[in-house]
Amino acid sequence: MSVQMVLAGGAESMSNLEEDLPHLAVSIRAALPDNTTLSEAYADYEVACQNQNAPDISDAERAEWTRIRREVADELARLCQRAKESK
Repeated sequence: MSVQMVLAGGAESMSNLEEDLPHLAVSIRAALPDNTTLSEAYADYEVACQNQNAPDISDAERAEWTRIRREVADELARLCQRAKESK
């Protein structure tokens, strides 16, 4: 099952979080309101996703933002796991 989001103008795109962490996306979204550290990491993740998709950047910049996106996604996974373990 893929998660589709309708964007402005009716365009559909899979959510970045569901694409990168399909097995944790629901848990991460559920934990955001109560977990400041996770919320901050998610904000960084959103910035990386936006910058990676910016139309006016070089290939080298895009590659760097892609690397950062992966690193922050990994951090989101670790933080989500840590939150589950502390319950």
